[in-house]
Amino acid sequence: MRKKTPRAICLDILKRIEEADRHPDTLLTDSFKQYRYLTPLDRAFLTELAYGVLRWRGKLDGMIRHFSKVPFEKIELEVLNILRLGFYQILFLSRTPSSAAVNESVELAKRIRGRGGAGFVNAILRSAIRQKDEIRYPEISENSALHISVVQSHPLWLVQRWVKEMGVEETLKVCTFNNQISPLTLRTNNLKMKRKDLIEKLMEKELKAFPATFSEEGIVLQDPPPTSELPFIKEGLYIIQDEASQLVASILDPKPDERILDGCAAPGGKTTHMAQKMENRGEIYALDLSKGKLDLIEEMCQRLGIKIVKTIKGNAAQSLPVPQRLKFDRILIDVPCSGFGTLRRNPDLRWKRREEDIRRLSELQSSILRNLSGYVKEGGILVYSTCTVFHEENEDVVEKFLDEHPEFGLDPIGEVLPEECHIFIENGYFKTFPPKDEMDGFFVARMVKIKRSLAKFHTPI
Repeated sequence: MRKKTPRAICLDILKRIEEADRHPDTLLTDSFKQYRYLTPLDRAFLTELAYGVLRWRGKLDGMIRHFSKVPFEKIELEVLNILRLGFYQILFLSRTPSSAAVNESVELAKRIRGRGGAGFVNAILRSAIRQKDEIRYPEISENSALHISVVQSHPLWLVQRWVKEMGVEETLKVCTFNNQISPLTLRTNNLKMKRKDLIEKLMEKELKAFPATFSEEGIVLQDPPPTSELPFIKEGLYIIQDEASQLVASILDPKPDERILDGCAAPGGKTTHMAQKMENRGEIYALDLSKGKLDLIEEMCQRLGIKIVKTIKGNAAQSLPVPQRLKFDRILIDVPCSGFGTLRRNPDLRWKRREEDIRRLSELQSSILRNLSGYVKEGGILVYSTCTVFHEENEDVVEKFLDEHPEFGLDPIGEVLPEECHIFIENGYFKTFPPKDEMDGFFVARMVKIKRSLAKFHTPI
């Protein structure tokens, strides 16, 4: 039986991303396990192809529209992905001979759509090789949003919105940043090891490991291997987590022996971080809709040696399956969001999300916040967080909630974050924004449920 090439495997991954809404990194890891004959070079090439096509899909599709005589909308998905793969190699991979990119693409098309499909792919790619230097893009001086959308491969609606909100120059910086390869950030499991000791162990494996700038448990890896090849991860010495995400648990500031609710817990990074900060003492209820995702949280807890997490299946916007009078010292609500603060790590999101999703998600976020706020005890802390950069999902949701719930008020974030993190505090909220902060874009609001005896004396921040 003929072994699948990295290009053929990548074609399967691109199809599954479209059909099953799976994360690229998960699909890559599954592929490395399935196709064990792949060499380290093969795995690196496959990773480059998958993320490169997702990152530059807008620009690649523009090329396909330019060279195809068949209307773009009538090209079948698999043939379209073959063309995207071919164009990506021709345009961006200087070490890959264009002839190899064309020949492999034609072979893939022949296996899937026969000689007709192969001829179609061959004609388009060979025309592109001959004429790629003659293509003219929209001038930024004539139509700045269209220029950035095409050249930097972002949806036009998104670029238009950013140009309106922050200007052409900043939009160009953000889109350029989103097309860079994201560094790999780890979070030390300090229940098992100190950060400095883990850095030493990683360096012994010839990895370039450095302490993160703001998170006391964070480690940044430069030029990392594929995540499936990282050492010590199975031993539970760390997990992969962006630095901005690591700071959310610091804002919640959980204490040992408290009862905590993680209202939208999957995939479990913040849940397990809270358990570390609680020194594995107390109770954490990890809530999620999906049993499959809750199973992943339980597996992570077992790997990290965490024993205080209890998973519960339920809808965060509805009554919880807990005793009726149960209240929590602190609740974290890391709500489902559009994710537009994470486009560097999740390039597929820019093609999956639509502008109307922002409004739909903001309504869901408001309903979750209203519902879970009822489970906070007097004097307790409620933290709302997203990994997006749009005010409809961030400030608008929180400010509407505070207007409707006078028993809650903003709590000073600066009192729980170290001084070096105060640069991220804006109007009482924690906000990071790529590329300015070299990390994912996060928004966090920390609120306190005011004790009735103090409510009449409280003035909002």
